[in-house]
Amino acid sequence: MALIVPLLLLVVWQSAVSMHLFSPLLLIPPLTLINTLLDLAKSGDLTTNIIASLSRVLIGFLIGASTGFLLGLFMGLSPFVDRFFGPVIKGFKQVPQFALMPLIILWFGVDELAKFVFIAIGAFFPMVFNTYQGVNDVPKKYCELARVFNYNGFHYLSKVILPSATPSIITGLRFSLGLSWMLVVGAEIFGADSGLGYMMASSRNMFQIDIVMAGLVVIGTIGFGINFVLQIIENRLLRWRFISDNGAKGNS
Repeated sequence: MALIVPLLLLVVWQSAVSMHLFSPLLLIPPLTLINTLLDLAKSGDLTTNIIASLSRVLIGFLIGASTGFLLGLFMGLSPFVDRFFGPVIKGFKQVPQFALMPLIILWFGVDELAKFVFIAIGAFFPMVFNTYQGVNDVPKKYCELARVFNYNGFHYLSKVILPSATPSIITGLRFSLGLSWMLVVGAEIFGADSGLGYMMASSRNMFQIDIVMAGLVVIGTIGFGINFVLQIIENRLLRWRFISDNGAKGNS
């Protein structure tokens, strides 16, 4: 069933090309796209650009997600930190991501640091809000039980808060990483000498629509793969939590 829509899309795509509904400069046949992907893979250009984009995503994601995790954790644990940072973060989140790019370029130039900052900002918000929500949703009975066992500090955090908040944190990681992958293309279009976004932007300037479309396919495929793997991890953690909760209810 999952293949019906992609196959239907290919049929419509090939029909539009065969009927000359679009100029060859705007829409290429599916077979041409496949040949372009193979040529890019054989030349090594595709691998080089994928590695460049993934490296930027990894660094920006680690910076943004780790910062968001720590701040979300502190906001969930401390009402003071929540009142201090919460309104500012919620207001800042309303600013469109790409609206920040001119300011980031003014502050950090067009070098790698600007791309890392741009991606990190995108990864920050899903992580901070999901971590905060996960900590806030920890059942009060768990907290009360922790007091009975005199859990405090690190033990309280590692044995009560983080295990209960893990599914929400994993959701934040999935959204943060997915958004980071989408934003890296925009960051590379603004200025880069490598990466999938750069490959697409330079090919667009030379009207190489086949390479532009090849870049879109690769970006979509990798993004789907990242989300698929994280979704599996998230589902397993949620299943573990469901089993644990049922076991606790059965024992009680």
